[in-house]
Amino acid sequence: VLAQQVLRDDVGVGRHAPKLLNLDQDKVATLYADLRRESEISGGVPIAVRHIESIMRMAEAHARMHLRMHVVDADVDKAIATMLESFVQAQKYSVTTSLRRHFNKYLTHTSDHNTLLLHLLTELVKEAAAMARMTADGDGDVPLDTVKVDVSELKARAKERGIADVAPFFKSEVFASRGFRAVGGRKGGLPREIIKTFA
Repeated sequence: VLAQQVLRDDVGVGRHAPKLLNLDQDKVATLYADLRRESEISGGVPIAVRHIESIMRMAEAHARMHLRMHVVDADVDKAIATMLESFVQAQKYSVTTSLRRHFNKYLTHTSDHNTLLLHLLTELVKEAAAMARMTADGDGDVPLDTVKVDVSELKARAKERGIADVAPFFKSEVFASRGFRAVGGRKGGLPREIIKTFA
């Protein structure tokens, strides 16, 4: 049961429109250009500026539902995915598959990406551990404290699955909670290596 003051505070937050700050304008602009091009090619529902405005409104609504004062990337991603799903379903059946493939990076949410990237990273760690054991000892029974994986290998496998940006994964809770550490690389850029420590 929620305390009355907590409920009053939540309602108060919900009454205020979340602010659009640090919005990824390049992502929205690229999406708009891609949608215009694809709608002309497919001959389906045309894309107009109102579709971009609807993304902004849905992003604000998503932030409000989560009682946030500012719109974050997750809100924009959810709004884009919702609008794209509607756009794809409004097209001719013959082109929906190609449209889904083309806009897959927008339709797949960050949380889905993180789950897939965790799976790919776990596979890479197992492969690296097996190789290290075989290199250290012929029978492969040497215990390991740590295993290192190059980020370039994770990026390559992610690209095969249609994931272009792996940076959010390294800041996610799922990455830190599984005993991984990202090291090296330039400040503000991608790390060079991932280290897995075994208990």
